[in-house]
Amino acid sequence: MKLTAKTIELAQPANKEYLLSDGEKLYLRVHPSGGKSWQFNYTSIEGKRVKLTLGAYPEISLASARELAAEQRRHLAMGKDPRVRKLEEQQEARRHALATFEKVAREWHAHAKKVHEWSEDYSQKILRQLELHAFPRLGRHPIGSLNRLDVLQCLEAVSLAGTRETAIRLRESLQRVFARAVTVGLLEPGENYMAKGVADFKLRSPIVKHYATILEPTKIGQLMRDIRGYTGHYIVCCALRIMPYVFQRPGQIRMMEWEQLDLDAGIWICPPRMMKMREAHKNSGQAASHVVPLPAQVVDILRQLHTVTGPTGPVFKSVSRRQGKNGYSRYISNNTMNSALRALGYDTQTDITGHGFRAMARTLIRERLGWDREMIEKHLAHVSDEELGEAYDRTRFIEQRHEMAQAWADYLDQLAERETFVAQSRAPSLSHSTPGAKKGLSASSHTLQ
Repeated sequence: MKLTAKTIELAQPANKEYLLSDGEKLYLRVHPSGGKSWQFNYTSIEGKRVKLTLGAYPEISLASARELAAEQRRHLAMGKDPRVRKLEEQQEARRHALATFEKVAREWHAHAKKVHEWSEDYSQKILRQLELHAFPRLGRHPIGSLNRLDVLQCLEAVSLAGTRETAIRLRESLQRVFARAVTVGLLEPGENYMAKGVADFKLRSPIVKHYATILEPTKIGQLMRDIRGYTGHYIVCCALRIMPYVFQRPGQIRMMEWEQLDLDAGIWICPPRMMKMREAHKNSGQAASHVVPLPAQVVDILRQLHTVTGPTGPVFKSVSRRQGKNGYSRYISNNTMNSALRALGYDTQTDITGHGFRAMARTLIRERLGWDREMIEKHLAHVSDEELGEAYDRTRFIEQRHEMAQAWADYLDQLAERETFVAQSRAPSLSHSTPGAKKGLSASSHTLQ
């Protein structure tokens, strides 16, 4: 007998669920909890008994349930499995939920951050580029509806605004978003015109912008005198004086910790987490630490600072109590050194910046002191073309690099004291260790005032 609305309402729960037939494979399932739902029972093409849930009662009325059952019977008559079709509809619903470019991009970003182990800073940088430059133009559109011209106009708008490097990085992100759309089934491979080699999305190469630096010896001498005369916070004063001597990245210097230092040996060991390399490589366990030999001048400054910030933790502890997004910082900020240089009257865009000390040392140690280029590159923690892809040992040539670091520090001091530096002999090559520049000046001559 066919079910009626009254029959359904009067159906009471039992200890076990039971079925009430409406005929033609449609059933009302009554649960022990009192809930009721519709079920379509059929035999699949493979000959298996299948129970397909059509929805709950009363959300799905008797009339609607009969229409759904009739639709399933039509599919069976055409050789289509209703259960397979339902799965396809669910997949289509997921496609629709991720249809817009912004939704796809955010899903890609969350996936890539986890898989590639991006640092929080890098992750935020990528997402911010999308939010600023891609989402306003492309975000609300279904990704499958975006054509080549839409994407090209987006990239060119960024490029023409004078941020060509950003445009190139944005293009890379868009390529990965479209590739992700293919992976999750939102696009067919042939629809991905962002794939490399499919369409021409060439942009003008960005102008290489070098960090501001000073290369004239007389001006360097004045800079060193100015640094010695800096009257800011003692911790910042120490960091500023050390930077020209060690010429490592400002981010490494500001995150220096006492546990990384062996002042008796004049060695600073920078762990991989402080180095400029891919986050996944840092966490691989295969990345080598960078060993930095320290000249006597730096050791002397650090010994004095040890009484203030030692014996453990950050060497250059934060001098500010301003709270950032991740709480109070333990270290001086990224901008502290540049702020100190500006306080001395130097424009960090055109005169000298924290990173500029590296370029200064790299150029003059080669041109004025005659040291081998490869030795300098190793001291800077740069990887040569031959070493790319290999786990090379940055601890090599420690003795020679120690001599080079001391020679550079002495040269800077002589420029500051307006002395004429005359190299006694060429610096040692990679294969020979010959006497280098003179050893460090006495500690007393470098006492901070």
